[in-house]
Amino acid sequence: MARILAVQGSPRPKSSNTDALLQEFLKGARSQGAETETVYLQEKNIHPCVGCYTCWTKTPGICVFKDDMPGLLEKVRDCDILVYATPLYNYSMTSYLKIFKERSLPLLEPYLVKEGQVYRHPQRYPNQRKMVLVSTCGFPEISHFDALRHIFRKMEKSGVVPLIGELLVPAAELALRQAFLKEKARVIFEAAYRAGIEVVREGKISPETEAKVQEPLLPADEVAEMANIWWDSMLQGNSLEKAADAGKKVEDIRLVLLGMARMFNPQASGNLKAIIQFEVTGKQPGNWFFSIADGQCSFEEGKGGSPNLTIQTPSEVWVAIANKELDGAKAFVEGKYTAKGDMGLMIKMKKYFGGEE
Repeated sequence: MARILAVQGSPRPKSSNTDALLQEFLKGARSQGAETETVYLQEKNIHPCVGCYTCWTKTPGICVFKDDMPGLLEKVRDCDILVYATPLYNYSMTSYLKIFKERSLPLLEPYLVKEGQVYRHPQRYPNQRKMVLVSTCGFPEISHFDALRHIFRKMEKSGVVPLIGELLVPAAELALRQAFLKEKARVIFEAAYRAGIEVVREGKISPETEAKVQEPLLPADEVAEMANIWWDSMLQGNSLEKAADAGKKVEDIRLVLLGMARMFNPQASGNLKAIIQFEVTGKQPGNWFFSIADGQCSFEEGKGGSPNLTIQTPSEVWVAIANKELDGAKAFVEGKYTAKGDMGLMIKMKKYFGGEE
């Protein structure tokens, strides 16, 4: 039975994107009979290493600090696969995981031995341990993980502990949290689950599975645009409570409309060619339109020429409909928003946009 220990370094221990990805990986491993445990470092009392070298000299293998770390080192010694899970902080790991790594010094001997062309500290205790890296970030490009990946490859080379897989998700707040990407996000979670199966069956994660986890769900420019809209809404006074619920509730009309465009169902639209204009009043006024053609829906600011359908709505009404706080059809009947032009197109909007009225 493979024994897998995951050390999770997020400051939001059980509600982070990193943990969501990690737990799918561990589920896959358990499906193959592995024994798994997750340690949430934020919940542990771990003093930073002070470089006293007591664990190398006066009490070999034993740290001077009597906190939670000695017990965690016993778990590390007993595991077959050690999973390091961390959101990307300043292009590297969080401080929780960094402290954990520094306090792992008692597992090494002080001597310098040459391995190939590189000197390293030898392992104090014999082990066949392997390691996996799990990380998420907000940036849209996979290249932002380069520094973190370099650290773990250096650890592999210097510590004789093989790195058998990386699960890295860019733009994770969008990819794993936003409702309009739910179906696409399922591909990532399924790949993470498959990665857990692979480490138990094959002893490593396949490059194909790694690539599936890393694959961007949106173009980088769109990720940046949506992120900046969200930050605009934060800076304009959204509460921390709303921010915590941002994955489920959207407050900015631009983000609502952009999300609708991304949810467009080309199978339902057939050969539809149309322009849907939104004339928005209220707290977030402006003009935006959808241009639909060739199975694609683009979202643009301004006036769309000769629209087939024009929807006139206060921003707060359409936002409430998007967040399912108002029924779209009922709101229309009650005159909370109006529409003119192709009413057949209006009736089919729910079908075309995956649940939006």
